[in-house]
Amino acid sequence: MDDSAARYFHPSNLLTYLAVLCGLGALLASLWLRSWPLAGGLIALCALADTFDGKFARRFARRAEQRDFGVQLDSLADALNFGLVPVTCLGALLSFASAAMSATWAAAALAYVISAITRLGAYNLQREQSSGFIGVPTTVAGLIWSTAFLAQPSAVLSALLLALLSLAMVSPLRISRPTGLGMAVFVAWPLVLLVLHAGRWAISVL
Repeated sequence: MDDSAARYFHPSNLLTYLAVLCGLGALLASLWLRSWPLAGGLIALCALADTFDGKFARRFARRAEQRDFGVQLDSLADALNFGLVPVTCLGALLSFASAAMSATWAAAALAYVISAITRLGAYNLQREQSSGFIGVPTTVAGLIWSTAFLAQPSAVLSALLLALLSLAMVSPLRISRPTGLGMAVFVAWPLVLLVLHAGRWAISVL
């Protein structure tokens, strides 16, 4: 029996891997090109892929072990795309007026990443007991960052948003899963962001 991790490569996970590719693209767009719209648009794409990766995966015949792996893979991808990626992009794109501001921002960034991975770990334990979410989902946090990138926030404002989202992700707030019109609005959010970011990027290169 093959015990290597390679046995978990499966077409059902392609959309999750695509999300990771978009997250990597957002990092490179901020680090190499210093582009707010490219980074923000790619984070929105991550959120769109994450919204549908579960439905996509269920279209494939999978063993129980493969389904369990898909859940873990999705959380790991979310930790990257909505935890580490926005923070790294901000760190590359922002300007810091002082060492004190840099230290304050770094502390808020650390709190945000820790809250994101803690929220994802808790969700994996609670997902069978709850039909909704406890705390703001990391995907929503990613969409909030993509929206904020349209305004190119300052270091102070981004530190404040990092702190607020840190609290929101680990809060006891109960959020129902979107259905019907709510789901349509939720899907429209990243699509509108993609259009807006694409327009800003096009203007920047003309």
